[in-house]
Amino acid sequence: MKPTAVAVPSSKFTFRLRPIRLAEFLALALLIVAMGLPLFFLLVGSFNLAPPGKAAVYGVNNWVNAFTDPGTLGALWMSFLLSVVRLIPAMILSVLVAWLIARTDMPGGRTVESFCWIAYFVPDFPLTLAWILLLDPSFGFLNTAAKGLPFIDVPLFNPYSFWGIVWVHTSTSGIWFKVMLLVPVFRRLGASLEEAARVAGANTATMLRRITLPVLAPMILAVSVLSFIRGLQSFNTELLLGTPAGIYVYSTRIYDYLQREPRAYGEATALGSVFLLVLGILLFFYWKYLSGDKKFTVVTGQGYSTLRVKLGKWRYAALGGCLLYIAVMMILPLLFLVIGSFMRRYGFFGIAAPFTLAHWQNLFSDPIFFVALKNSLIIASVTALGGILLYSVIAYLLVSRRTVTKPWLESLCWIPHVLPGILLSLGVLWLFLSTPLRTLLYGTVWGIALALILADSPVTTQAFKAGLLQLGADLEEAARVSGASWAYTYRRILLPLLAPIAAAVGLMNFGSALTSISTPVLLYSHQSRPLAILLLEYSFTGELERAAALGLLITVIIGAMMIAGRKLGLRLAGSS
Repeated sequence: MKPTAVAVPSSKFTFRLRPIRLAEFLALALLIVAMGLPLFFLLVGSFNLAPPGKAAVYGVNNWVNAFTDPGTLGALWMSFLLSVVRLIPAMILSVLVAWLIARTDMPGGRTVESFCWIAYFVPDFPLTLAWILLLDPSFGFLNTAAKGLPFIDVPLFNPYSFWGIVWVHTSTSGIWFKVMLLVPVFRRLGASLEEAARVAGANTATMLRRITLPVLAPMILAVSVLSFIRGLQSFNTELLLGTPAGIYVYSTRIYDYLQREPRAYGEATALGSVFLLVLGILLFFYWKYLSGDKKFTVVTGQGYSTLRVKLGKWRYAALGGCLLYIAVMMILPLLFLVIGSFMRRYGFFGIAAPFTLAHWQNLFSDPIFFVALKNSLIIASVTALGGILLYSVIAYLLVSRRTVTKPWLESLCWIPHVLPGILLSLGVLWLFLSTPLRTLLYGTVWGIALALILADSPVTTQAFKAGLLQLGADLEEAARVSGASWAYTYRRILLPLLAPIAAAVGLMNFGSALTSISTPVLLYSHQSRPLAILLLEYSFTGELERAAALGLLITVIIGAMMIAGRKLGLRLAGSS
């Protein structure tokens, strides 16, 4: 008897492919609308002389007005200067701390790494308020204490200055993010080259300078570029500390244009458009550098070793230096944030009965607070759930071999990575005001949640993509052989296996949405005001005591989320 070949009917095979192909093009269309349209309206709006919602009148007056304003070029220059000045020492410290944690026998390395993770999730705006309490020239605790010393009659510290902003940035976003990215790379570096350098008589400093750092140069450069862009995106600290001193960066300049009466939409959009052009040029040269023939192999299959460098008598000195940095940059401002929330008058320690519970009582008796709390919880929940559902599907499409639009999907997902929050907010604002979405989303919690979901695209997509790449294709193939549809397979098999990642990114996006100011600052109304915007309003109206209380409350919420998220992640990881 001749063996007979069993062929799968082409119609059935096509039917199983159709949901994926449909999901692929639906995802592409959604990303084009969600990511591309805000950019399109941002660029076109820079030439529109009419206010949003009115009949368009095109010309170049917006660009002329923006760049003949003497403050515009100064704001652009200040953005780059601040980002460069704070990047250089932060990168040096980050590389050193990451090396100490991952490559040396310094005791307590895991503890130092944990502190970096905790500090990364502490909101920056409350910490900025704490540094005001510490450094303000009139009532700052450190200035007041210094005046008690002989020969000191003037304030030593001033946060409302260029170096004050640099210092506060070093505290709020200095090394934490960079260490988190660099430590895994240092851990994966094989020690064979370092051991050969030791055999050749090189000391630790020479080995670090001539072997370790050159080998890891691409990753260090990548982290530097990413940190530089994040520095250019900074908004909160410059708004709170720079505005009183007349120091503007491009993001606070855009905000200033849109706070005028009448609002200067065109000038703000022109400034944002030229900034996008500058960012595009920077990224072009960065990608050109990485696309060369350089190869930096750090892990091989031959004699892989991770032997740690012995610091000898410097082990505990290195640990002490790391803990001192953490104490000064994180624990000290958090301690004074707690103190400030209970002060009768913010910063005045010498008055009779300086501490009170009145500000906490006033905060919890304010109906605006509960409306803002409800808005924040809705926005953060929608952002977290929407990001998980949308970007897990997109990540699946990116790792699928059948996806024909992968380059386009990947590129669109990375747009928010180079789009600062204030520019994303401005682009979404133009989208809302220039389309029928004006009546549906403008000034609502749903519009703010949409903008925040877009902002979370790069990190969330890459997290799910990494998780999916770790899953074998046999799981999905077995489900298909059993007759399961793609949607059923995705819902019942893939998503449960990705539950730990979904919990992690969901909580991260929830916390980010809870503390974000630059993205919702142009999109909210009095009915949709979230807690972070209420905190900004308290700070601008001089209610620093109530602002400290609200900032501490937000910090406690984030801390509780981190603890709950860690327990949930461990439980899901164990069950999967």
